Amino acid sequence: MTRQRAVILEVLRSDKRHHTAEEIFELAKKHLPTISRATVYNNLHALEKECFIRRISGDGGPDRYDNAFIPHGHLLCTRCGGVFDIDVPNFDGWIKESLGTDAESYELKIRAKCPACRVQD
Repeated sequence: MTRQRAVILEVLRSDKRHHTAEEIFELAKKHLPTISRATVYNNLHALEKECFIRRISGDGGPDRYDNAFIPHGHLLCTRCGGVFDIDVPNFDGWIKESLGTDAESYELKIRAKCPACRVQD
């Protein structure tokens, strides 16, 4: 694994946030000041293709990246634009029971206000 790729993974694993490519670029520059945007974008694409990370496409906003592969969904906040992990207990079991087969993969995105934005209302 290249140093650039390792730094990008380190950035993604440093917290539970779902960073945009631009945020990853800015954070990676702290470790590798000469890293370019193109290098970050190319490595994000390669890491996704190699199943090290997942891309979460937004609704008109920038894509975000997730390094957690345990089954979970995402809450896309309709007010602040944040992306948050949500636990969906036994979703795989529900899929198998409903469809009669195991899911090879799924992407669950729920659009609603996050808890912090609901408090502001």
